[in-house]
Amino acid sequence: MSVNDRKRNAFTLIELLIVVAIIAILAAIAVPNFLEAQTRSKVSRAKADLRTLATGIESYRVDFNGYPQANPFNTSSRRESDLPDPANTKVILERLSTPVAYLTNGLLADPFSSLFRSGTPNSTTGAIDSPPPSVPANEVYENRFYKYTATTTISGVTAILGTANKADGIWVGWSSGPDTVRTQLAGTGLLSSSATVAATLNNIYDPTNGTVSQGDVFRVGGAPNGRAEAFFTAVQSQP
Repeated sequence: MSVNDRKRNAFTLIELLIVVAIIAILAAIAVPNFLEAQTRSKVSRAKADLRTLATGIESYRVDFNGYPQANPFNTSSRRESDLPDPANTKVILERLSTPVAYLTNGLLADPFSSLFRSGTPNSTTGAIDSPPPSVPANEVYENRFYKYTATTTISGVTAILGTANKADGIWVGWSSGPDTVRTQLAGTGLLSSSATVAATLNNIYDPTNGTVSQGDVFRVGGAPNGRAEAFFTAVQSQP
């Protein structure tokens, strides 16, 4: 084979560069779409899991005439830093699977494990009053699961619900959402009587603002107790 024949059977540098450029363009189009599809899939899973938890929570209410108690940390389980508790007063959604199995497992893993904790939301504007600090090491475990809080008509927005270990107002379950910032609800403005729907909406995930946008994925149940009307209305209005 002559030298000229070998040259005709090989790619030129320009042709190779064109191929590489085409591959780069296709990758630039495909990768973001893949990541967006992955985020949408996680959001769908979070909503499905919260529907499952809602079924267990409402079944629990039928037997105990109230919802599971909450705590100031918005955790759905015992924290690793908690001391042994013979009375199980720190056990929250674990109650959904034991001793009565309303669900096979009351502790479902949040696909969006939160990396940061938000400050206190302003009940009028919805803005976060302080920048989100890094989560302390002893709270990493609690952020693996969905968050939970509840209210009582007696104590308003207080999340620790008395000696009866139950709530009779609204309950809230939520995922940290794609921004991985966990909104703090216990004792904050969003569950107060002065909270506005607009402020609450600023803290609810909405894909129309972009697949990865601020806000958490919420689900609520029960009945507003007069202090969480705006929050209840805003969450219920979401698809």
